[in-house]
Amino acid sequence: MKRLFNILLAGTLLTTGLVACEKSVEDVHYVPTTPVGKLLLEECPEVARMFRDTTFLVAVGVEETDLHIQTNDGYVNQVYIIKVDTNVPGVRMAVSMPNNSNNISGGWNRQTLTDMATRMDAPGERVAAMVNGDFWQMSAPINPRGPVHREGVVIWDKWDYDEAVPEQALSFVGVLDDGSMIIAERSRYEEYKDKLIECTGSGVMMLSNGVYLGTTYNGRDPRTAIGYTDDGIVWLLTCDGRQKFGAAGMTYKEMGYIFQTLGCVGAANLDGGGSAQMLIRHPIADVWQIRNRPSDGAERPVINGWAVIVEEP
Repeated sequence: MKRLFNILLAGTLLTTGLVACEKSVEDVHYVPTTPVGKLLLEECPEVARMFRDTTFLVAVGVEETDLHIQTNDGYVNQVYIIKVDTNVPGVRMAVSMPNNSNNISGGWNRQTLTDMATRMDAPGERVAAMVNGDFWQMSAPINPRGPVHREGVVIWDKWDYDEAVPEQALSFVGVLDDGSMIIAERSRYEEYKDKLIECTGSGVMMLSNGVYLGTTYNGRDPRTAIGYTDDGIVWLLTCDGRQKFGAAGMTYKEMGYIFQTLGCVGAANLDGGGSAQMLIRHPIADVWQIRNRPSDGAERPVINGWAVIVEEP
């Protein structure tokens, strides 16, 4: 009887092993279908695996790709990337402000991206997409950490660096008078000040001249970042974070190498945490839609943003 039991047990283990082997063979990794998804999985050193990727046209010259990825450190993230082709006539980047106003005589205000887009949107200058902008001093009276230029007007030319928040007020993002983008260190602001048509402050610079700069900050958070190429493409990235499942948040290194793989020469971090938000004008329903899941659980009012403007009726 004991011998019979051993034979039956061995047969069961063998069968189980065969099933396990068969299952592992069937566990084929997802193959991305979008150009961005394929590129990042094949060439970005920080993207280890992809679970899903989709893309759609927001407006002519504006395309969104959503990715569910796993980084080399094993963390899973939901990433939203918008490609803006400023070579397309009528497509440009612009700074957004609460109530679509440059007037700060009564102090700085905050507003949700949805309300900013609603006030900024106009025939011939439609808001196709928007992300949050610079960090701000959160205790009253509030103010942005870096300069703000809008429509050629210098609204704010001050820096508010605080050692308590050392990842803020380190750099600036701008559109120059020739229409090109620039991301540079805080120390170079005066050099470019008179040429900046649109500008906000930004935080840690991840790329300069296409090279990842490295950083001592290794935190993983919800983030919004911006990068640009030499040939007129602007990339906006927002990732979720501080969520238990599938949204751990990203590091500067991971985002830096994503921007580098996308061909960017410059990239910098914008405000993150609960401020990390991406909005689009839905191409079918014609409504404003927050694409990510803000870690606050709802839209957080912010001090400024970066809008994608398209020339549509």
